[in-house]
Amino acid sequence: MATVKAMSRSLEDRPKALRRRGLVPAVVYGAHTEPVHITVTEDALRRLFDTITRSTAVELDVEGGQEYHVFLKDIQVHPTTERLMHVDFYVPEQGRALTLAVPIRLVGSSPGVKEGGMLETLHEYIYVHARASKMPPYIEVDISRLDMGQSILVSDLNWGEGVEPLLAHDSAVVTLISPRGLAAAAAAAAAGEPEGEEGAEEEEAVEPTE
Repeated sequence: MATVKAMSRSLEDRPKALRRRGLVPAVVYGAHTEPVHITVTEDALRRLFDTITRSTAVELDVEGGQEYHVFLKDIQVHPTTERLMHVDFYVPEQGRALTLAVPIRLVGSSPGVKEGGMLETLHEYIYVHARASKMPPYIEVDISRLDMGQSILVSDLNWGEGVEPLLAHDSAVVTLISPRGLAAAAAAAAAGEPEGEEGAEEEEAVEPTE
């Protein structure tokens, strides 16, 4: 579990003044947690974002001894300067499952790619239903044995106890297209023929739901 330190703030504190001091206004809240207004240094947040995903549990230590186990819910970034403007942290209800979009992480090197095949990732993330303590930060997909024309399905993945993927078990997550398949697709495109939908476009990750 990642950890980040925070400081309490008053609503009278002006956000612009806080940002000039390198502090990012943030709020912590949940279904059974009253909003807590805090600040976190921008440097600390950027270090945190480099190491977590949206489904990584974060331990938030607020000065004064308050501690929250949270998930990152929303980040507001300035469109021009790309400075962090505001961050929302979500506190899940203890004992209840929630749904989060968990990103795919490919590991290994496919022998089929070395032979000229093209690796296609069909899902960048999969929605998962699990308790906060069981929620995986990412879904590891080992492609080291993936050969030409083969696919890795949801059912092929190692799902931990209490973790339920909200995608059909026979859905392909990644597939390796052979050079012949690539040539056929290119010929169809040149002839103006539709290639068909390989899969529905995924929705953007949404906020945690319990």
